[in-house]
Amino acid sequence: MAKLLRRVAAGLHVAIIATAAAASCGAPHAARAAETITLGAPGAPTGTLWPLLIGIDQGFFAAENLAIDLVFARSSASVIQQVAAGSLDLGETGVLDPVRAIDQGADVAIFCIQATPSPYGLVVKPGITSVHDLKGKLLAVGIATDIARDYLDAIFIANGMSDGDIESLPSTSTSARLAALESGAVVGAMLTAPALFRAQSDGFVLLALASDYPTGFPFEAISINRGWAASHRDAAKKFLAVHAKSLAWLDDAKNRDAAIAIMAKASKESVGDVTRSLDFYRRIAFFDRDTAVSKSGMRAAIALLQRRGDIKDQLAVEKLIVPEVSSFRE
Repeated sequence: MAKLLRRVAAGLHVAIIATAAAASCGAPHAARAAETITLGAPGAPTGTLWPLLIGIDQGFFAAENLAIDLVFARSSASVIQQVAAGSLDLGETGVLDPVRAIDQGADVAIFCIQATPSPYGLVVKPGITSVHDLKGKLLAVGIATDIARDYLDAIFIANGMSDGDIESLPSTSTSARLAALESGAVVGAMLTAPALFRAQSDGFVLLALASDYPTGFPFEAISINRGWAASHRDAAKKFLAVHAKSLAWLDDAKNRDAAIAIMAKASKESVGDVTRSLDFYRRIAFFDRDTAVSKSGMRAAIALLQRRGDIKDQLAVEKLIVPEVSSFRE
């Protein structure tokens, strides 16, 4: 089993480096240094990182002579900025952030779609029983470009409301929004699992699930630095193969307890909340099993950003990927 080592990364929070002993990755790999892929994610470990953590823990990356340097930034937008700058090779973010960056000419592309349905839930203080009860109240919903706001907007529109009906506390990650909710600073927050279930365990109420309000565009993508993609095609393709293998491992019922233990250790959430998270992900078919990028989903994302004026040009969907390492599906 691969060993997880933790260190402090300059300007970031915590990094996790995947290494392996010769017994884990086999004698042929022990003779040469593993190639390191630096991947960024916003906030702190959440359920969205499950496949990556499995690949590290189970030695799947080590078997391909890869090491994962996992670092955390303050927000999804910050991750994309660092991918564009070349500080990160890959970045896990909401799907809208790389589209904005590509439209502005940033050196990034969408590598694969991590998840399609949104795992966000609108969690509120007890006593609030409807979306309309939130009028005039303060919610922790994410910064202006955070995808959490887009899912909250979908919930509001379906209930005849708008973003202007509430006061918002811009928060950069699920962990920050949960802290604001538990401190009493806000009456509600948009949270992802397992924090979504921790809040409910602490007595807060799930008012709405974003997955019940489909938007037509994917929730999350892994983005890639174009320069790194050009010079590390083999490593990129190996990463996708490990990603698929890790998802297959997660799908295997006999690995259920081990998968829960991996996420509980990384997220520092309770086993009970992580178990509920896994069941929730399976119920909404959260993880995308096809590494090809959905054209229809990305067209929906482009259309949303154009309506809002976030992107100025008629961005062609073909510009979103690097064909040498990624592919499209309809």
